[in-house]
Amino acid sequence: MTGKGSLAAPSRRAVLGSLAAAAGAASMGWGRPAAAAPTHKGVIDLHHHFWAPEYLKAQDDWEDAHHVPHFPTMQQWSPQMSLEEMDKGGVQTAVVSLASISQGFWGLDGPSADRVVRAAIDYGAKMVSDHKGRFGLFAPLNMIDVDSSLKELEYAYDQAHADGIGLQTSYNGKYPGDPAYKPILEELNHRKAVVFLHGPNAACCSAIQDGPGVYGSVVEVTFDATRAAVSLLTSGSLVRYPDIKWILPYGGGTLPFDAGRIEAFVNGPLKPGLKAEEIAPHGIFAEFGKLYYDTVNVTNAASWASLMKLAGPRQTVYGTDFIYFNNDQLLNIDKRVSGKDKEMILSGNAKRILPRLAKA
Repeated sequence: MTGKGSLAAPSRRAVLGSLAAAAGAASMGWGRPAAAAPTHKGVIDLHHHFWAPEYLKAQDDWEDAHHVPHFPTMQQWSPQMSLEEMDKGGVQTAVVSLASISQGFWGLDGPSADRVVRAAIDYGAKMVSDHKGRFGLFAPLNMIDVDSSLKELEYAYDQAHADGIGLQTSYNGKYPGDPAYKPILEELNHRKAVVFLHGPNAACCSAIQDGPGVYGSVVEVTFDATRAAVSLLTSGSLVRYPDIKWILPYGGGTLPFDAGRIEAFVNGPLKPGLKAEEIAPHGIFAEFGKLYYDTVNVTNAASWASLMKLAGPRQTVYGTDFIYFNNDQLLNIDKRVSGKDKEMILSGNAKRILPRLAKA
């Protein structure tokens, strides 16, 4: 885990890179014996990563400067690698987005971040164009500078024809409900945007590696997803911008478990200036029930039960977190849900919120 407090601490890529080096590419899903035919068909993956060359260079430069080892398979990624994994699982379309980012946007200033973002948007748009029906794009914004982020947003929709926007759950400790982001949220609401959130290498908690004996990213990305959801709630953004469709990663992180505690505080000792009836007029479970949640790492029995109680099948979308994980997660989903509910999770909900995918 890397952050301001411990710049040399290993990042998510570092721990996964070590695992990959030890176990080999087969453990990550490619190199497996090819199945006769995928069990599933027409699946839509809304949590799938890509690496434009300019973005990978910015990442590599940052990691080299902070003595963080590169994740080997990330260096080898290509659209073809994604397509091969998709075909193994029966995934028709993967909507690609950027993976975890450190130090805001790799410590870059606004203009440098702009160049990387534009290159990533163009690369993702070319993937969509070159492979008809196989890819979609959650376009990134730099979120360092509001004015340039608004220009990127306009370019993403009007020129690159992105399917939605992909943001980190926080940028150097600044969460999506922060007042500074108001103009961006207003424009996202105006465009009825689908916004996919993804956990960064958050700056707050790298020291956790010295406590429970795991790298901070093992749990921290899930905690950061929870913080992002609470930020949207307590800022009133879920009420103020009802036309934004938010997708939380990792089944909402710890939100399904923590929702009751959050409710108790919202209905009790709120900070001055906050009123429960304004930020959650129908209760916090109604507000959290409007969000969408992906299936990454929550297909085990305990996590799945909690997610289904909070969100249900209609608000749950399929995701792999490729290249970190693969479509083997489909086997667990088969155990948890069936029929119409499974169809909604694996493709129906994605088609409902991103109608273009229904025509792919």
